[in-house]
Amino acid sequence: MTYYEGSLLQIEWTAQHGCGTDQPNDHCEIVLQWMCGPLVRDGIETDTITEATKDTTDTDPKTGKTVYKYGMHEPYEFYNKCSKRIRNRGLFIADQGLQQTDTAMRTRQENNQNDPHGFECEEERDYYPYWHPSPWRDIAVLTSNTARCDYFKKNSQNVMGKFECSLPQYNNQDECATNGGAWSYTGPWGIKAPECMGNGFSRDNHLGNSRTGYTNNYAWVVNRLSECGELNPDGTASCVLRIRYNITAGDYPGWNEVDNNGEMIDSDFNDANSPIYQDPYVGFGSDGNGYEWKLRLALNTDQYCRTFEDRSHTFFIAPRPDGISDTHRIINLNVRGKRGNIVEAYPAVEYDFTPAELICNVGDFLHIQWTGCDTNPNYAGEGTQRTDRSNMAQIYDRMKNYPMSFSDVTMFDQATAFKFAHLNQYGGKVCTTTEEQSCCKTYEQLKAAGGDINQNEQNCMKINAPDAQYFNDGTIQMKAAGFYHYMSTRNNNFTNRSQKGSITVDPLLPTWGVALAGIGAGGFVCASAVAGGYYYATTHPASAIANFFAGASV
Repeated sequence: MTYYEGSLLQIEWTAQHGCGTDQPNDHCEIVLQWMCGPLVRDGIETDTITEATKDTTDTDPKTGKTVYKYGMHEPYEFYNKCSKRIRNRGLFIADQGLQQTDTAMRTRQENNQNDPHGFECEEERDYYPYWHPSPWRDIAVLTSNTARCDYFKKNSQNVMGKFECSLPQYNNQDECATNGGAWSYTGPWGIKAPECMGNGFSRDNHLGNSRTGYTNNYAWVVNRLSECGELNPDGTASCVLRIRYNITAGDYPGWNEVDNNGEMIDSDFNDANSPIYQDPYVGFGSDGNGYEWKLRLALNTDQYCRTFEDRSHTFFIAPRPDGISDTHRIINLNVRGKRGNIVEAYPAVEYDFTPAELICNVGDFLHIQWTGCDTNPNYAGEGTQRTDRSNMAQIYDRMKNYPMSFSDVTMFDQATAFKFAHLNQYGGKVCTTTEEQSCCKTYEQLKAAGGDINQNEQNCMKINAPDAQYFNDGTIQMKAAGFYHYMSTRNNNFTNRSQKGSITVDPLLPTWGVALAGIGAGGFVCASAVAGGYYYATTHPASAIANFFAGASV
């Protein structure tokens, strides 16, 4: 997947334990981060990269090219320092019994340093903001307590430099200097502090959507290439996204220092002084005979108040296309989900467009692209087994499950509409004989070839062509106001795998937009206090800008 710098990309998630400023059961933070570099890559192996295998190459079975065998996010040098550095011994570890000599690869919740996850540093993953240099750059922090926003912004490496010892085993300045090391400084990334806002509500133990019926999401204005670090020779950046999710209970004031300028819950509260214990038996009153009855709590102190994360595959950030200035919006429209029925696809979802209801203005550009996998399990779905495919065909309204007559299409011009429906499979070549290869067979040729025609790779009516896995037709400018609805004919099975979407194109700017000084890639909404903007965002909750007005209210 390739996203243009300054384009608007919707990031979605669900959370197991719930979140939100009005979630009564827990506190939470979701931290969105990205990282780029020429060596950031996917692999052709699912095993974890190691020092011994970090430079191993192999032949990609799909392309035939020589590639790195193992995927890599964090650089090895970062991991190497972490694996030697003594852990932060001032941290609260409850009754987990970590040793003073344990490294930063071991934390209260990740207490098996013999089970590394790629080149990640466990301590850096579990604690944010981290106190040593990290390769990750911050996009946004979504928190249940917006009073912490100032703390998050000030301590982000985006704006604050970090220190580490030239002798990587030492984690503080005194020990570093005493042992002859240099306490070296790494400057900040030199980009703006992460946006910080209240997090939307999600129910704990639900893994579902928010109260609006949509997934919780954040609209990322994809950063400039100048903010991404070292670029590839072709001028793009190879990047990955990370979502860090911290869940915290209220049984001890873990944020006391930030929230109330109170005493920090640190190593002074470890072991016998810990406010929480592993699976404790607690007293709950005495009966009439004076017997004290207890209750047993299911409390795991290495998982109690903890951090989870999820990471993307590699994607590319590319320069804006020629002719699209910084004053024009580029909005990404993609496909989410995977092959399978709802049970088989879990914890992902069945195919869907995202944003499923996109609202834009005349003059905006849409960047429509999607990708899929050819090695799914043998799950339910249409077309050749194990494959993900999508296409777009306009429909009259969302209740309809037949494509609109080609002569009636209005969402795109007819040439573009044809391309999005058929994806230029096999270069648009139609077979002249039943035996011919590398072309689209006609319905009669498919029947004559025998076998299950739905599994035939030359059945372009089912979008079965091998090269239809990835589709990216660049940007399309929306030139006419209107309401447009579309579906994927490959996957739409009425309400089952209902892969449909809508695009609303408003005339130039809404009435309130006159008050906006400009709409550009550096910030799609430049006048966040415009009252009309808030009204528009609340009446268009699925619109691209609604997210920004939600953030502006913090």
